Amino acid sequence: MSIDLARAVHIVEKAFLPLRGEVREDRSDASFSLAVTDGSRVLASVAHVARGQYGHAGHLAALIEQTRLELARDGHYL
Repeated sequence: MSIDLARAVHIVEKAFLPLRGEVREDRSDASFSLAVTDGSRVLASVAHVARGQYGHAGHLAALIEQTRLELARDGHYL
């Protein structure tokens, strides 16, 4: 299943609730960056997510899962 940038952003923003998934889109190359925050501090971040990393549902799921595992290692369970 192919995922466009808008759909990927929507999924990622919801994937880290009750924390906040803050996404900054770069439309020039259809990429984005991600910061997961608790409202006041960044708990995890991904500097650049290219289309190849989110364009397929399985790749996006893996990116989300990896970030959630990093959060869990630091004691932030979702």
